[in-house]
Amino acid sequence: MKTVSDKVAWYNQVETRQWKRLLHAIEISLISVIAIAVIIVMYLYGDGTKLQPILILFTAAQAITSGLLVPIFYKESFKRWHLQLITLGLGSGVAVSAIAALSILSLQLN
Repeated sequence: MKTVSDKVAWYNQVETRQWKRLLHAIEISLISVIAIAVIIVMYLYGDGTKLQPILILFTAAQAITSGLLVPIFYKESFKRWHLQLITLGLGSGVAVSAIAALSILSLQLN
């Protein structure tokens, strides 16, 4: 069993495996696609009042950011904890956007 210091040292190393960099690029592109899907659903089914434009702009910023990061994740080498932190941050942001979009749409239908 690895100790905590071994795990911390492993996450502090640079990711050099090509297949892992490809996997991270695919994850980030999937986050971008999901953000675009949330934007489309909000634009089509929302009534355009109150928080909808703010939510669309916030999700669009996430989609653009993650879309621009895809080639960088594939070509460059980052530390493993950087990759995890960026993926977790963008994924959580899009998840919050999707939950907020569903809440707004359900309130508009009632």
